[in-house]
Parts: sequence; C-alpha cells; structure tokens
Amino acid sequence: MDMPYNQYYYRESPGKKRSIKIKNRHRLFFNILLMLIMMLCFVVLIQSPIFKLDRIELSGNERVTAQEILSIINLKRGTSLWRISLPLTKNRVEELPLIESTRVKYVFPRGISITIEEKETAAIAPYQGNYLEIAQDGNILGYLEKIKDEKPLLTGINFIHPYIGQKISLEENPCIGEILKAVSSLPVQSLSIFSDFNVSNPANLVVYTMEGTEVWLGTADYEEKIRKIPEVLVEIKQKKQDPSYIDLRTAHFPSNR
Repeated sequence: MDMPYNQYYYRESPGKKRSIKIKNRHRLFFNILLMLIMMLCFVVLIQSPIFKLDRIELSGNERVTAQEILSIINLKRGTSLWRISLPLTKNRVEELPLIESTRVKYVFPRGISITIEEKETAAIAPYQGNYLEIAQDGNILGYLEKIKDEKPLLTGINFIHPYIGQKISLEENPCIGEILKAVSSLPVQSLSIFSDFNVSNPANLVVYTMEGTEVWLGTADYEEKIRKIPEVLVEIKQKKQDPSYIDLRTAHFPSNR
C-alpha cells in the first residue's frame, strides 16, 4: 500500500548533517575555551599584586585597642583580598568581650574597613573605692575613679578580682540580668529617678530612688516591676503621699514605717 503523500516531508542531506555536527563541536570547544579563560583570569586576579592587602581601616573603637583587633583577626599584609572572608573576620572581632557589633567591607583595591560598635554602660558597680562599668550582658567594660554618667548603681555584688572583659554570672544572679536589661531600655527621663539597686539580699531586691525612697521588689518579675516604678511614683505624687518605702513584692501599695 502506498504511503499518503506529505508535502512537508523531507530528509536532510548527509552534507547538512555533517555541517550541524561540526557547528556543535565548535560551540562545545568555544564554551570549554571560555571557561578555561575565565578560570585563568580568576587565578591571575587572586595572585595579582593590585589586590594584596596593604591597609586595615579601623573606626569606632575607643575601649578596644587597634592591637587587640589586629591580633584577633590575624590578617597578614600581602594576603589577597579574595582570600579574606568578611564574615569570618566579623565573627572574630565580635569575640572580643567589649564589642557589640562589627561591619567589615572591602576597600578596593588594597584594603578592608572594620567599623566597631562597642558595648555601652548600663550600670555602675562600686568596687574598692572605684567603680566598674557594667554592660547589659554583664561584661565589665572598664574602671572609673569617679562617676561620669548618670547611670544607676549596682550595689551588694561581691566581686573577686574583677577585670575588664570579665562577665558577671547572670545565671547565678538572675536579678542582675533583669536589672541590666530593664535599665538599658528605659528612657533617660525614667532612668534618672533611680539611685541604686541593692542585690545583697537574695530574698528581696531593694531599689533606691534619687529622693531616697526604698522600693521592695521581692524575688521575681524584676524587669516588669522596675518598669512600673516610675508610674507608681507619679501615682503617689498625684495622691500627695510621702511613703518611706514602696512594697512591690505583691500588688503595689505605698507603706509608712
């Protein structure tokens, strides 16, 4: 039986098939050659003296010395910029106990920039006639002979040979952690009413205001109660009361001795 006629049917000639194969081979060869050239350029770029580390720019560090930073990042002059991991460098700098955060970027063609944000003082603790600056996470940031900033005092802490960079154990002293967290987030106006936080009695955290009023916080919910103190004081003033102490161990009410 004869096959039906198909006006669109045709068969490629052997010459045309050979031409297509040659083109495909040329295309494959070109792609391989292009890849090799790119790899060669990459190797040359890495080894090029144009991109060798020649300077490190530091900014924002006041407490932490440049030598401490350079020592921990351990980058050698002449290292190719492309071999320097910015995330790794950032993580190394942030291992320093006084560092809050770090930004690291390339400064082409031959440098990197490290911008430091150091931890801020949340409270001050007396120690042997001087004062220790304490960060929100409990790290000791420095020593002061005199109080410079209007930061609340943390009293009643038994320091044993404290040093800069040492961290107070907040697990063993949970009230200290909550105090530091609370005072770090309070607005300046609210913070200015506090004189000191006495943590010597584990059965009752006592807060003293600048006017000399005692506030008893008990043994739990310190952060919430500290935030509540400014409101309680405003309420007491509106009622024209003058309590000698305020008991916030339970539902609050002013008390007189």
